[in-house]
Amino acid sequence: MHETGLIRTLIEKARAEAEARSAELRGIHIRLGALAGGSPAHLREHFELELERLGLAGIALHIEEAPAHPAGVEITGVDLAEPSG
Repeated sequence: MHETGLIRTLIEKARAEAEARSAELRGIHIRLGALAGGSPAHLREHFELELERLGLAGIALHIEEAPAHPAGVEITGVDLAEPSG
């Protein structure tokens, strides 16, 4: 399914950024542009399923709808925290 692959890629990129900064990933900010092809609710559902599949918890998804923006789905930021433990 297209959404699952997209969400998996977004999570992997955000996790890589957190790892590069020696931080813990807490949230992902995305923008849905004109070419996104999915609703925020649909993407959020796939996001939650993928987090469950990966055994991750506590990562929030922040969605900005931007129908005038000529792009698909893109990461606009990540929320990071000091590693616990």
